[in-house]
Amino acid sequence: MQPSSPLLSICIPTFNRSDLLDVCLASVLPQVAAHSPTVECVISNNASGDATAEVLAKYQSQFPFLTVSHNSSNIGIIGNITKVASELASGKFVWLIGDDDVMTVGAIDRLIKRLHQSPSVDLVAFNIGYEDGSRRPTAQQATGGVASKTEKELRHSAVDGEFPFEKLFEGPCADLTPMYSLAMRHKLWKRHYPVASTAEPFSSVESTYPHAAIIAEHLPGKRAGLIAEPAIIIYEMPSEQFSWAKHHSKTVLLCFTELMQRYERSGLPQSVLEPYYRYQLLHRSEELGDLMFNPNTAGGLRDGLKFAWLYRRYPLLLMRSLLIACAHPKAPKILSVPLRAWLKRRSVRL
Repeated sequence: MQPSSPLLSICIPTFNRSDLLDVCLASVLPQVAAHSPTVECVISNNASGDATAEVLAKYQSQFPFLTVSHNSSNIGIIGNITKVASELASGKFVWLIGDDDVMTVGAIDRLIKRLHQSPSVDLVAFNIGYEDGSRRPTAQQATGGVASKTEKELRHSAVDGEFPFEKLFEGPCADLTPMYSLAMRHKLWKRHYPVASTAEPFSSVESTYPHAAIIAEHLPGKRAGLIAEPAIIIYEMPSEQFSWAKHHSKTVLLCFTELMQRYERSGLPQSVLEPYYRYQLLHRSEELGDLMFNPNTAGGLRDGLKFAWLYRRYPLLLMRSLLIACAHPKAPKILSVPLRAWLKRRSVRL
């Protein structure tokens, strides 16, 4: 008789961050061991050139159930994510975790309990906690998970349960774009990405938020699970330390807005999405300035015009956002200097 598939696959794509991966695995693997073979852990090493292979070998010697795949060449961040989630995972649900994420104590226990209590859902969302990067624990301190209580959290909900999908959207940050904040059925991953994606990273919704592209198509109108206690702690680092930093403005302005519009076309009420649209206009002017004027940022004036077109139904807020963006330090001085003086007189925060 063939063994049944695991209920859950913890999937970790990794590349050249062996020190962070060490801490991540210390928090994850003892919890997986307590539930093996109901839970598996699968890692895809994207041809790392640092000590990643050595770190993985160390943990494989301690946890023989750990499955590791080493790519012979770098297949890109989105290729590696879709490979581990679609091709390598064998569980009924997939929980993707970054190699810099740290799991909280009891996180897998809580997820397994929710999956048994809500057997028909296709998605379970979690809360996430945030700490300053200087407080990141060592691997020894993180063994078996870290405390889940933090001052800053993604969600305000204090109730676990099964809810209509739209209840997962609290605005303006609880938007399901962090892939480590949810577990989703494996069959949905397989349907959308039967093989690893070869799309140019950050060029579309699918190559920026591959999981959310699936969610926008399949989840509106359905029910989903929610776990209020943080499952992951993010130890925040300056964004410029990440390889994707130059794409940040384009993704949070254009890809994110397109994603929200997909949710809306799929039936999510505009009233649910309104806080997200307004946040983009009220709090993303700096990114809009980067998008249009910063030569070190992916994008350009054409992308700024595209953003304006996407938000044409908010003319006053859009005008405010464009004025602040045109005061960006990298904008032509003929624009930025008088605009900065005018905005300062009107006490508009730049």
